[in-house]
Amino acid sequence: MKLCAFIRPASLSAAHENLRELGREGMILAGGTALHFMQDHTPVTAVDIMSLGLSFIREEGDYYNIGATTSLADIQRYRAPRWAMHEICRRISTHQIRNISTIGGNICRVFPWADLPVILLAMDARMVIYTGSDEEEFPADEYFKEQPAKRFLDGNILTSVKIPQLKAHHGFGSIKVVRAEAAFAQVTIAALLELDGSTIKTARVAAGGAIPFPRRLPSVEAALGGQQANEETFKEAAAQADADVTWRGREGMTPEYSRHLAEVTIYDALERAAAFARGRNE
Repeated sequence: MKLCAFIRPASLSAAHENLRELGREGMILAGGTALHFMQDHTPVTAVDIMSLGLSFIREEGDYYNIGATTSLADIQRYRAPRWAMHEICRRISTHQIRNISTIGGNICRVFPWADLPVILLAMDARMVIYTGSDEEEFPADEYFKEQPAKRFLDGNILTSVKIPQLKAHHGFGSIKVVRAEAAFAQVTIAALLELDGSTIKTARVAAGGAIPFPRRLPSVEAALGGQQANEETFKEAAAQADADVTWRGREGMTPEYSRHLAEVTIYDALERAAAFARGRNE
């Protein structure tokens, strides 16, 4: 994208109106760290929403509500019970980028290597979108069903992301495999397990990096439900991922190596999630 002008609206409704009037010649700006990945030279006007009060982290009922322009560095620094997002954000890019990059900017246009869509799919997060007259919530499964950028072509604006609080006996584990510090992910896996004693009651597992677009792994989840949370179960479940996705080669990796790397990473993420769940009694 070639930025030819900037607008700084005074309100959310004004920003929505600006974007509607500009159409495809307008673009929301909320951090701007992904601009250099947009290779075309179409001239656009940036609508800067960074001053509209969308930078916050609040406990609301059973959720942590994170404002769309909250930086990844602020999420990394935040601490609270039943919260795991700081560990995920710590592994995204460099500290300099995390100071600028926002959670909304990270998920409004999804690139294959993106980390947060994988995490939000596993966590069963909800995205809140301002439509000009109201706000609508979309579960992660629906929001990431296709490229989210399509949802914002008519001026709609992502305002926050709602992360469920981790309850008793719930454990979260995520693994990001990179070739070098701050590099793009070769494979990202995230898993959320609910244990009943040593039995897996529910499971959500998502993958990204070595596939064109992040997605859930329903065959892996099905292989986990009702089974014992142990090494054998995790290995058998990880081997089911091929039924859900076609692994691709990238950064010198063959598709077969990507498949093997993903299988090992799924196992590691499940082990981490189970260990987390065993230590959570409240």
